[in-house]
Amino acid sequence: MRRVILLALLLGFPGFAAAQSKGAEIAEHGNDNGALPCAACHGEAGQGNTAIGAPALAGLPQAVIASKLQAFAASQGGNAMMQRIARALSPDERIAVADYFNRLK
Repeated sequence: MRRVILLALLLGFPGFAAAQSKGAEIAEHGNDNGALPCAACHGEAGQGNTAIGAPALAGLPQAVIASKLQAFAASQGGNAMMQRIARALSPDERIAVADYFNRLK
């Protein structure tokens, strides 16, 4: 029954599905503005890569990821690569990516 209710809710909110697919698209392929795919460093499942210093993102709170991306875009924290990537994402794309990784477990 819960699945039916959840499906009905999701179908009622097409913006939700669009944001999810946009976040997945950016995570897997980057964007047209020059952002590299998140998966290249953070892994396809958001598991991170300690060898290169890329933290795990899967399951982190959406607000934490979004605020980090906003800070990186403002050149506050992170490294030069993450700052460049964050600046290449629109505010809506940052939120979509943050939401995507939050939903990965």
